[in-house]
Amino acid sequence: MSAQRKKLQLAIIVLILLSLLLMWKPVRLFLDRHLVSANLFVSSLNGQYTWFYNLFHLIAFTNDYNNVKIQNKNLVVNYVQNNLAGLSHNSAEINGLEARILKSDITNTGNYFWINKGANDGLQVGMNVVGEINNALGVIDSVYSHSALVKNLLSPKTKISVVDLRSKSLGVATVNAQGKFYLDYLQLKSDVQINDILVSTADNREYLAGLIIGKVAQADTINQTYYLEPLMNLNDALMVKVLMQPSKN
Repeated sequence: MSAQRKKLQLAIIVLILLSLLLMWKPVRLFLDRHLVSANLFVSSLNGQYTWFYNLFHLIAFTNDYNNVKIQNKNLVVNYVQNNLAGLSHNSAEINGLEARILKSDITNTGNYFWINKGANDGLQVGMNVVGEINNALGVIDSVYSHSALVKNLLSPKTKISVVDLRSKSLGVATVNAQGKFYLDYLQLKSDVQINDILVSTADNREYLAGLIIGKVAQADTINQTYYLEPLMNLNDALMVKVLMQPSKN
């Protein structure tokens, strides 16, 4: 039994080392050029690609996908920072306290989540909670000694004054009772396009200026209806940042 266990452990170690090796781009390029193109990964029995070929391309795809996500995040950060000069202040200048999400309750009508920092850490009701690129996630609703309850950005009846960073068009990011996140109170002939980034202005009671509220996901230009989506899914979030300056309530 111990011999089988050792063989299994050895096989797992070999697979891990092989996966790490295949994540190295020069190795992937070499294999793709000299082995894959030569059909060495094709089974002689049925003419189908072998499991190693599928593993090779799965690892390559995963690695490339993660690199694209990092590049996209950096592009968004640079784009936002380069276009914040016209706002009253940039939230990046405000001290932030890191906190861990304890429990999310974002599937029901409450739309709240808990974090592991509280009054003992200096948190107050009204402080904004953001992601790693200063994308708004919510506002602290209740504070306890060692924890705080945060109202999610997508809570019903949310209204946030925003500006389109590309066109400087003004509007109000709104969440209706059905949970639809859309752009309201637009001026006539406003210039809004899909993938435009929307940032909070100084004319807000709950949110500080300079926070990324979301991007335009769908557009009906004839009826001037624009549906939005936040830049971060709370279901995937572990760590957040609390901006240590309450919004004006």
